[in-house]
Amino acid sequence: MVVTAPPARAQQASIEPDGVIHRVDEVVVTGSRTERPLAETPVATEVITHEEIDRSGADTVADLLEERAGLHVQRNFAGSGVQLQGLSPDYTLVLIDGQRTTGRIGGVNDLERMSLRDVERIEIVRGAGSALYGSDAIGGVVNIITRRTRRPLELSARAAYGNLGLFDASASGGVERGPLGTRLSVGFRRGDGYDLEPDDVATHGNASDQIEIGHQSVYAFSEDDTLSLSAEYLLRDQAGIDLAGSGAVFDRQNRTETLGVRLSPQLRLGTTRLRTWAGFSFFRDQFQQDQRGASALDQTQDTREQLAQAGGQVDLLLDGSHLLSVGIEGFYEHLRSERLVSGTGDRTRAAVFVQDEWAILQDLPRLVLVPGARLDVDSQFGLAPTPRVALRFDPREDVVVRAAYGLGFRAPDFRELFLLFQNPSAGYQVDGNPDLEPERSRSATISVEYQPLHWLWLSVGAFRNDLSDMILTDQVDDGGAAGPTQIQYVNVSSAYTHGIDVGSRLRPADGLLLELGYSLLGTRDEGNARPLPGRPTHRGTSTVRYRYAPMGFEALTRAALVGPRPYFSDEDGDGEEERTDADAYATIDVRLEQGIGPHLAAFVRVDNILDAGDPEFLAIQPRTVMGGLEAHY
Repeated sequence: MVVTAPPARAQQASIEPDGVIHRVDEVVVTGSRTERPLAETPVATEVITHEEIDRSGADTVADLLEERAGLHVQRNFAGSGVQLQGLSPDYTLVLIDGQRTTGRIGGVNDLERMSLRDVERIEIVRGAGSALYGSDAIGGVVNIITRRTRRPLELSARAAYGNLGLFDASASGGVERGPLGTRLSVGFRRGDGYDLEPDDVATHGNASDQIEIGHQSVYAFSEDDTLSLSAEYLLRDQAGIDLAGSGAVFDRQNRTETLGVRLSPQLRLGTTRLRTWAGFSFFRDQFQQDQRGASALDQTQDTREQLAQAGGQVDLLLDGSHLLSVGIEGFYEHLRSERLVSGTGDRTRAAVFVQDEWAILQDLPRLVLVPGARLDVDSQFGLAPTPRVALRFDPREDVVVRAAYGLGFRAPDFRELFLLFQNPSAGYQVDGNPDLEPERSRSATISVEYQPLHWLWLSVGAFRNDLSDMILTDQVDDGGAAGPTQIQYVNVSSAYTHGIDVGSRLRPADGLLLELGYSLLGTRDEGNARPLPGRPTHRGTSTVRYRYAPMGFEALTRAALVGPRPYFSDEDGDGEEERTDADAYATIDVRLEQGIGPHLAAFVRVDNILDAGDPEFLAIQPRTVMGGLEAHY
C-alpha cells in the first residue's frame, strides 16, 4: 500500500529482463521512511532489485555490495562492513525490513553473515539519515527487504561446490492461499580457511560453517491492510589461527548465534495510513582463545546482546500538496559480557520524528521541499536533536536534481562506555568512559540524474561530511614500572570526508548492458592532520551483462579498481606513526549461466580472478571457482 503525494517523477534507473533501462515505480521505504514509488521519492535511493541479486551470483550482502559503484566493503577481523561516503562501517545503519539489527563486533555489523537467499531487494541511501533513523545513520542507511510469497506455490533449490572447500546448499518454499502468504527457507554454507602468507602458521581467513533458517508470513485483510511476521535464525562456527608479536600461537574459535523476530501491522483509513512495528533481536558470541603450549593467555568469553524495539508512524495527505509523517519509536538494549566493568550494560532510547513532503510546484518544473527533524532521548547521554531538509527539483521530465543538508549523530556503544579489557602480554589496559558524548556530524549532498534516452541513464553526485567529538582511544596513564599502560575512550577528534560519485547505465546493443561508476574521495583526520586510514582516493567499478534469450545463456562480469590507501603505524618504535600506502588492486568476478529447460539452470562462477590480496592490507579470499545447479518453480 502506498500513500501518494502529488506526482514528482524521477528518472531512477532499473534494469528489466529485456535489457532496457526503464523508469520504475517500485516501492521504497528507506529514503523518506514513507512507502513511495521509486519514481517519486524525494530522497535519492538506490535499489538493487531481486533480479539483479539473482543474476549477480553473490551469496552474501557483502559479496553483492563489494563491486557496487560508490560503495567500499571493508573486510577485517570484525567482519565485512560497508563504507558510505568515506565513513567507517559503524557510521552506516543496517536495517532488515526497516528495523535495526544487532551483533556489531568492533563497530562492524558483519554483512558476510547475511545471506541473500531471502532478500527481495536492498535499498541504499547515502548521506545523513539520523533525522529519521537516529543513531548510526551518519553515512547512510542500508535497508534489506525480505522476500514474500506472491504466487500460489513457489519452490526453489540450489547446490554449489568449489575450491577452498566451499559448499552452499539451500531450499525454500512458499504458498499463497487466499489472504495468507507464507514462506520458509533453510540453508547451509561452509568453507575452509585460507592463509595468504604460508611462511607462518597464522591464517587470514576463517574456516566457517553456517546454518540459516528464515520465515515470513503476510496476512492481507484487504489490499491496504496487512499484518506481516518475519523471523530468522543463524548459527555460525568459525575457526582460525592467530600469531602474536611475541611469537605465541593461538587457536581461535567463534560461535555466533543470531535470532530476529519482526511484527508489522499497517492500516489505511482514507488518505491516512498507520504503520506500527515491533521487533526483538538476540545475538550471542562465544569466543575461545587457546594458546599452544601454555595457558596463561587462554581466554573464554560469552557475550549476549538483546535489542527490543517498537514504534509507530502516521502518514497524512493534507490539502493535496503536503504528505505529513509523524512517528515515535523506542529501544531497549541489554548486553552481558565479561569485558564490561559490571558484567552487564543497559540503555533505553525514545524518539519522536516528523517530516513534511511539500509539493511546492506540481507541474513542470516540479519542486518538492522535505523538512524533517527527530529528537532522541537516551538514558546514557540525554538529548540528541537531528534536523534535515531535502529538496527535489525536476526542471524537465528527463532531469532530476536532489539536495539535502542535515545533522547526524552516533551514540557511544557499550564497548566504548563500559569496557574493561586487559592484555597482560602487551602491557596495556583499555577502559570505557561512561561520560562520553555522542559523535556529531553535519552532512550535505547534491545529485543530478539525467535520462536522455530509454537506454541511457547518467548520474553525478557530490557530498561533504564534517564529524566532531569523534571517539578514539587516548593514553591517560603510562602505568609506571609496575602497572600496565592505561588507555581510555575519549571524545578527542574531528574529521571530514568529501567527494564525487559518477554513475551510468546503458544498453549499447540487444542483450548487452553496461554499468560504470567512479568515485573520487578526499578525507582528513583533523586531530592527527592526516587522511583517514584505509580510504582510496580513486575507485572505479563496472558491470557487464550479456543475455542471449533464445539459448537461455547469460554472462555477467563485475570488476572494481581501487587506488592506493594510506595506513599509519609505528614501525620503528619511536612513538610516531609512519605512513604506508597500500598498493592499488583490482578484482574481477565472472558468472556464466545456462538454462536447462524452464525450471533448471547450471552455473559456474569465478571470484577474484586476478587473485588480489595481501596479508597486511587486503586479507580477502583468494581466487575461487564454484559451480552448481539451481531450480525454480
